[in-house]
Amino acid sequence: MFIPRHPVVENQFCQLASGSAHTGAGGVIAYAGSACYLDDSQNDATVKIYVANEDKPIFGFLMQKVKEGYHSIHPAGQTLPGDLGSSDVIAQPSYNANGVIEGHKPAPVGIAHLGIWDTIHYYGSGALAAGTNMFVRQSSLSELCDSGATQNTQTTPNDSSSGVVAVVIKGASAAQVTANNNNTVLYPIRVKLLY
Repeated sequence: MFIPRHPVVENQFCQLASGSAHTGAGGVIAYAGSACYLDDSQNDATVKIYVANEDKPIFGFLMQKVKEGYHSIHPAGQTLPGDLGSSDVIAQPSYNANGVIEGHKPAPVGIAHLGIWDTIHYYGSGALAAGTNMFVRQSSLSELCDSGATQNTQTTPNDSSSGVVAVVIKGASAAQVTANNNNTVLYPIRVKLLY
């Protein structure tokens, strides 16, 4: 048997792997636009973001921001008015044998492949012009970065010798990139995803 599946529909059924870090106050686990890879310890389509020097083939990019639940200040499952209408995923807590929260459960998340996307989840060393190659910056929740970025490790997915995962189509000036890096004013760039 060999049945074709629709990639967009199937990617709606992926999930971000469970984790142990938690504050229980709505903190961000992963941002929309974070590069991710498949967790080879799972049977289902479970993804992780690059945070260290993982030598894993890139799978795609998160389409939604994943946040922790508010379980340290509200009952488990609580959502706040600001969450209504957003596409944020709220990961629910996981418990140990004693009933103590030890992290978060896997959270459903959509994965983007190929295509043209606007994103504010990037880091640049200067102006980003059209045609600039973008890599994965592991030090900041798998955001895109240019080759001149001097911060920490850029991952080279093991199925790509160059490490290029996207190309800028509509960039930003040096001042806009600096403001975006500092999280003062967010300027989106348009990229073509290569994975």
